[in-house]
Amino acid sequence: MQRYHEPRHDPLPLRSPYHEAESQRIEQLTQAFLARGGQIEQVGHRMSEAPATFVINPERTPVYAHLFTSPAVEPEASPEPAELEPEQGQDGDIEVKQAALVMAAAALGDSPKWIAKKLHMTEKRVRQLARDYHIDFRAQR
Repeated sequence: MQRYHEPRHDPLPLRSPYHEAESQRIEQLTQAFLARGGQIEQVGHRMSEAPATFVINPERTPVYAHLFTSPAVEPEASPEPAELEPEQGQDGDIEVKQAALVMAAAALGDSPKWIAKKLHMTEKRVRQLARDYHIDFRAQR
């Protein structure tokens, strides 16, 4: 068994007479083209003048969309009970929205496992929100 490839004994040559003849023909045609006044433009990596077809619009992506929205004016609402007020801020607002969704689903009779699946949360997160916001479930499993 041969351990390394020996290029001197390849069955097919790297350059054939056909390739050599074709290279010479292309070279002659190129010289004739240049002699007639033609010019060769090298384009490199840009092969066409067409604009890029795929463009990511940052205003429509969920990662950057919040940077392009103007701050919304919130209507004045009645204050919530003290036990339902989490820490204020971005995370607190999300937590209140999640708790409201869990509370509504629990009122409809869904189990914590089904609510977690429906709201794309973990069951542990749903049960933690239920403890924090005193939410009772009709069905547990």
